[in-house]
Amino acid sequence: MSTVHHRSTTRPPDSAADVDAPEHGAVSATRAIVVIAQRDLIRQVKHPGMLVSQAMQMVFIVVIFGVGFNSMIRPSDGLPFSAYVFPGIIAIQVVTVGINSGLGYAWDREFGVLREMLVAPAPKMCLPVGKIFATGTVVCVQSAIMLLLSPILEVPLTPAGFAYGTAAYTFVGIVFSSIGLLLATAITRIQTLQSSVSLATFPMLFLSGSVFRPDDLPAWLSGLITVNPMSYGVDLVRHLLLNAAGTGVPGSGLAHPLVDFAVLCGFLVAGFTAIRIRVGR
Repeated sequence: MSTVHHRSTTRPPDSAADVDAPEHGAVSATRAIVVIAQRDLIRQVKHPGMLVSQAMQMVFIVVIFGVGFNSMIRPSDGLPFSAYVFPGIIAIQVVTVGINSGLGYAWDREFGVLREMLVAPAPKMCLPVGKIFATGTVVCVQSAIMLLLSPILEVPLTPAGFAYGTAAYTFVGIVFSSIGLLLATAITRIQTLQSSVSLATFPMLFLSGSVFRPDDLPAWLSGLITVNPMSYGVDLVRHLLLNAAGTGVPGSGLAHPLVDFAVLCGFLVAGFTAIRIRVGR
């Protein structure tokens, strides 16, 4: 009787294909994030009208509002009013761009672009991460340009202040982009999302200490400022920019810069976690 020998078709678990699989997955995810970010950046370059108009509004506010009120408001600890509000006014633009990134996600979903992206062999989380990276790039360029107006507002622009300020604004833009994308994943109707973005943005802008000192306000209003994530972004940039210029922040500021950074990191982690739950793998 002949014996038939069957060759085992089981591949050893430590083969090269098994070892390379996670690496290929990471490369695929990174490529997807880059492509999505590149797509959003190309769209911004082709249609720059909104960002340019917003930036010009901020420049107008910085130059006219800040310089005009210098003669009406006494300097605080030797710091002109225009220099004190300058970091906060730029932060208004940064936060607006970050929050509005969720609207781009919603429009992609509305026109079916999101559905086409989701069939690609890449994790679903790559889509919001790519959009966050694109927003961070836009904020980095915009804030760097607006920081060049520092001398007009009587804020000495040192190389360290320029680098710290640009990096801080980019980080703040990424944090609020995650918040905007979280809203977009939770609210499916465009009209409702637009109303919700406006409802969330305006209180944050006006209750952030961007154009006034938080320590000069009533206790109940100061309490609202301390629970506003934008307050910590404004305070962080104000510390980095003014301290690097050698002027210092009047009073003690809202918190220590490390506390500001830690609070923003907490909001970023919470935003990423919630988006991860909403969109899945």
